[in-house]
Amino acid sequence: MRRSAAVCAAAFIVVLAVSAYWDASIRVLHVAEALPYLLAAILVLRGHKFGYALGFAAGAFWLFMAASRTSFVRNGFERLVHRDWSRPDLLIAVPAALATGGLALFCAIGYARLPRKSWRDAVLFVTALVLVAAFFAGIFAAFAPRYLALFRPR
Repeated sequence: MRRSAAVCAAAFIVVLAVSAYWDASIRVLHVAEALPYLLAAILVLRGHKFGYALGFAAGAFWLFMAASRTSFVRNGFERLVHRDWSRPDLLIAVPAALATGGLALFCAIGYARLPRKSWRDAVLFVTALVLVAAFFAGIFAAFAPRYLALFRPR
């Protein structure tokens, strides 16, 4: 599971790089956005509990935001189903969703397989989720304030 989680994190970093290549306005944002995925991959490969928590939180948070707060993921899968290749900027949502979903899943399974778990690990996962949300809000505020709307209640 460690390698699978790391591969998913790496795949998402590649998606971020491709997306940033296409759109210069989000390059710095995507460099910053890649950091928790890179850190999660490194920590998971080393077997650290926080790596599993961070990978789960980062993957689940991105997927939740992109699927429920925007139409990005839905539009990407719709284009794929209809074999509409005219908007690669939307189609890229498919590998992004698969990579972040896989990261969250493999981190959850990897953590579940660890021999020593404690109730305090729940605090680790909650802390990771809070840190990821705060990190995203911070980088959005710093590099792409237009995305802060994703955090507003609907």
